[in-house]
Amino acid sequence: MPLIAIIIDFITLGFYFLQLRTLTPSMFVLGIIVQILAVLFLLALVFIYQGQRRSNWHPEGYHYLTIRYGIIIISFIFNAIALFLYILNFTGDNDIVFSGFSQALPLLLIA
Repeated sequence: MPLIAIIIDFITLGFYFLQLRTLTPSMFVLGIIVQILAVLFLLALVFIYQGQRRSNWHPEGYHYLTIRYGIIIISFIFNAIALFLYILNFTGDNDIVFSGFSQALPLLLIA
């Protein structure tokens, strides 16, 4: 399951760079749809994960997550934040997710 979460991260990263190259509203909608599907799938992975969730080693009063379950949780959190930023960009409230790359866009197109 952690491998599935990593694959989902690479898919959403690919859609991010695809949106970065086109910068059209229709591509933003497609990106939001893909991000919603990724977040929902990762949320399902968080709940249906059958492996060990907490490490055997823990300091007093606190339990650490296992690396496998931690990968799933971190992937879910980062994709949820990205979805929030995509929605802010689409509504026009804040375009921080795509605004910093206007100068670097020609460099990305060359590579």
